[in-house]
Amino acid sequence: MKKVIYSAIVLTAFLMGCSKEGLDGDATLVLKPAHHGSSISSTAAYQDSAFIKFNVKDAPADPTHDYDALIVGEIGEDHVHVTNVKWGDYFVYCTGWDTTINARVTGGVYVKVKRSERKNEIVVDVPVTE
Repeated sequence: MKKVIYSAIVLTAFLMGCSKEGLDGDATLVLKPAHHGSSISSTAAYQDSAFIKFNVKDAPADPTHDYDALIVGEIGEDHVHVTNVKWGDYFVYCTGWDTTINARVTGGVYVKVKRSERKNEIVVDVPVTE
């Protein structure tokens, strides 16, 4: 009987310690889209956007329609803040407007938030291209 109770306690503790990806955690992602090394800033005419897919390592087939969260950047900033992120696997896909070539740029990367980073601010460079 003691083994059954002990096993139940261990299983409960394990399940409570598991974390599904999502936006009710403590980490913050700072996504910095860059085109050929130059940062892309949000403008009033075209704000940067971050499409986020939870619990994946690869880009969805259509990242601007098959996503779990959409975060819009603030005008004048060269990054997008994604707050309250849980630890786990994410694919982030950013869009923006490169004023030097007057064109829309897009790109994405896989992001892993480690359990040890679950309360940190994590800067992620996101390469984008036209």
